[in-house]
Amino acid sequence: MSGEVTLVTDAGAELLGPGDAAGFKAGDPDGHCLQNRSDRDALVLEVGTRLPDDGAHYSDIDMVAPPGGKPAMYTRRDGTPYPDQGRRSKPVPPG
Repeated sequence: MSGEVTLVTDAGAELLGPGDAAGFKAGDPDGHCLQNRSDRDALVLEVGTRLPDDGAHYSDIDMVAPPGGKPAMYTRRDGTPYPDQGRRSKPVPPG
């Protein structure tokens, strides 16, 4: 919506700006994330559906989030606990 972010997928990195969009089908195993690699703020709109029995697999960092799980319940694929990294930055208040 403003600024630029880098969409990182298993295929590599792609720069996204205002008006750009990216979509992933449910169950797509492609690990993906948005990163702000610039020195300016970026504002993005993320839309998704989370059902109570939905879980997630983050292939790029070997992390599994169980359905309805909390960060303390995240594990690696082999079941070992995933270390709690905490937030890396302060959330931006709406408005």
